[in-house]
Amino acid sequence: MKIVITAPSLDEHRNVSGISTIVRQIIDHSGYHYAQFTAGREDGEKAAAAWLLKQAVLPIRFFASILREKADLIHINTALTDLSIWRDAALVCAAKLTGRPVVLAIHGGKFLMNDFESPRLERITENMLRLAKAIVVYSDLEKKEVERRWSGLNLKVLPNAIPFPDQVNKVRNNPEPVIIFFGRLHESKGLDEIVKACRVLKSDGIDFQFNCFGDGAMREVFLGQMREALGESFHYGGVVTSDEKWQQFAEADIFLLPSIYGEGLPMAILEAMAAGCVVVASEMASVASVIDDGVNGYLIEPRKTEQLIEKLKAIINNRAGWKAVQEAAVATVREKFAISDYIERLEGIYKDIVD
Repeated sequence: MKIVITAPSLDEHRNVSGISTIVRQIIDHSGYHYAQFTAGREDGEKAAAAWLLKQAVLPIRFFASILREKADLIHINTALTDLSIWRDAALVCAAKLTGRPVVLAIHGGKFLMNDFESPRLERITENMLRLAKAIVVYSDLEKKEVERRWSGLNLKVLPNAIPFPDQVNKVRNNPEPVIIFFGRLHESKGLDEIVKACRVLKSDGIDFQFNCFGDGAMREVFLGQMREALGESFHYGGVVTSDEKWQQFAEADIFLLPSIYGEGLPMAILEAMAAGCVVVASEMASVASVIDDGVNGYLIEPRKTEQLIEKLKAIINNRAGWKAVQEAAVATVREKFAISDYIERLEGIYKDIVD
């Protein structure tokens, strides 16, 4: 089967994206033939005139790519955010003009769990969804939320997955707790909450090291604030890939992701759990379908900075409790989020709609 699949750049040095990560894994582990079509801004790319012109011709290029590749099926990855909806609604229309069936995978976004601010954008979203032969979401919770708004859609639940790393058995021996953030440096990831929490922890005399990896629109602002708050206890490592990424996870103790909106099921959470980190993440969308609070990680309410601070204090002051949580996290990913199972179920969705 030949499939055209959309994603931002697959070059990890040019784009920090969960969509790019899962698409790389699909291409690497599936036996089908994939042609990746680049759709989405790279980190640091400005919405200037050249970029706007590129977006205007994107559906035409997509249409031509489908015909050139002689694709049997189209897999479009989207997020329910303003720009992604406008772009991907046009791509779905272009794909339908070729007569090929479309699988539309939803990767979080502001309007996945929150109401639309624009009735027009909501109508465009509905039209996009109804043109797809199958719609993939991460969990039953997301499925129910989509069904609440639009009935009659062919919804498939398929959580993200990862290949299991070799570095998960590393023995940690950090003199001070090491907290790690890995991902896109965007306000939606709760960067302000991280800064505020770190300032309070430091002022309360709690010693820890904070390591940050990633890129995004808020990089310079966030790095400046963290350096001011933590001094030499803060380290920015830029964008790391492959083995180096797993090594950083394996050497850290606590993974922090206090997102305030837009999450679906972050790949970084699965990767951190697989590497044996104690994960602290906001409870939203499908995150709670992975993390059992206090068992294999910890959940906090979005935008509740005081709650985040108290949770981090409790975790840092209870090193004896880390081992059980770490072991449960590794077991959860190994048993429920293996890439082999993901590929088998995804290919089953493909076969169903092509048949």
